Amino acid sequence: MTRTVTVIPARKIEDETGKPVKGRQRVAAYCRVSTDHEEQEGSFRNQVTYYTELIERKPEWELAGIFADEGISGTGTKKRSGFMEMIRACEAGEVDLVITKSISRFARNTADCLNYSRKLRNLGIPILFEKEAIDTMKASGELMFTILSSLAQEESRNISENTQWGIRSRFRQGIPHLNVEALMGYDKDADGNLVINEQQAVVVRRVFRELLEGWGPAEIARRLNNDEVPGIHGRACWHPVTIERMLRNEKHVGDMLMQKTYTVDYLTKTQAVNDGALEQYFIRDDHPAIVSRQIWEAAQQELDRREAFRVRHGIHSTCTSTGDRFYSRVFCGKCGGRLVRGLGKEGRWHYWQCERAGKRGGYRCCGERVREETLRRVMVICWNRVVEERTAEGAMSGTAEKQNALSCYRDALFDAIAAEGPLAREVPELTHAVLEEIVVKSPEEFTVRLLDGASMEVELPNETGVEAPQ
Repeated sequence: MTRTVTVIPARKIEDETGKPVKGRQRVAAYCRVSTDHEEQEGSFRNQVTYYTELIERKPEWELAGIFADEGISGTGTKKRSGFMEMIRACEAGEVDLVITKSISRFARNTADCLNYSRKLRNLGIPILFEKEAIDTMKASGELMFTILSSLAQEESRNISENTQWGIRSRFRQGIPHLNVEALMGYDKDADGNLVINEQQAVVVRRVFRELLEGWGPAEIARRLNNDEVPGIHGRACWHPVTIERMLRNEKHVGDMLMQKTYTVDYLTKTQAVNDGALEQYFIRDDHPAIVSRQIWEAAQQELDRREAFRVRHGIHSTCTSTGDRFYSRVFCGKCGGRLVRGLGKEGRWHYWQCERAGKRGGYRCCGERVREETLRRVMVICWNRVVEERTAEGAMSGTAEKQNALSCYRDALFDAIAAEGPLAREVPELTHAVLEEIVVKSPEEFTVRLLDGASMEVELPNETGVEAPQ
């Protein structure tokens, strides 16, 4: 049997009058500038105007939208909302053609260029690059597109390296690269110098003061939020990490450390902490200080002390957002474990018990419960001893000049509080300021260590409301 091949000609789509139908293409334009400088803003507006007029002039084209990103780098697509909106419109079938100025405007990342061009090609949507005269739907378009997109990526790498070289050259000359919009307490004057923002500086000084009064970052953040103190962006939205960074920022004492971080990958913009990989540049007394050097050094020593305290006791934090002054400061004299707070019968009183007392399948501590009222009595006894010793003739502020900044600050603080006289009952704010830890040796015996270095043994009569573990 002889095989035959029959050719079926293409059928033209005609309207009711018999004339061929030529549908208008829905065209989307994409525009981008990589910086928000004033001269680039003009370029951005010109691109939008140009493509709007171009599409409206062509009768066979219909405007499907102008998608744009302003002040965004082209090395990635994660933050380019206009670009991703255009891709979603293409996937939804709302676009037939995409037009853009050049490959570098579309993307400077070769992988992104190829990924999205092929995605649109599979959808039957070509991309027209005016500068390079490339149509991605044509046979020769993909080859040229791949080569030129690689060149665009290499150009981006060169720009990144040149920019970093320029910044580091200025660092060597003592010229910082600084964004004051994220720096609490400072503004820039007309010459680019740091000047104190007095309204914000009040908050910075408060944070340093409260740290040295015994409050932790979580507690300081809670207190600022409760007082509705505005942050850097004008809202009371404080977090512990914000407080920690503020306390460690050397700019608040007038110094400047440059190149704390660096860019690992120019495509992903990944940042890494510079722990010695690159040179750093330090300028002492670069600008006006918000806190004194003594306060600054005392705060750094206190943060280091707390870190050592956490490591020594194997605990994650020394403070809680609830502001409880005994949290992570009371420890078991039998096993060394931390005591945690519980609620007594019918919710009428609180007690503290070793966190290992309730463990099953492992070590179970036999330490007794201690009522919170007992801990309060212990603190009153200890502090009244401090008052007696410090108000004795010649006992106050005797060796301040021989101590470090934290000891000097603590010595003056203890003297000032002791001058107010003995206590009749425990004051939570004072406990925050003076207590380092209480070791519960037995229901009647306690070792109390204060932040001025003093250590005291306290014994109470057996009438303190202690309960044996259940």
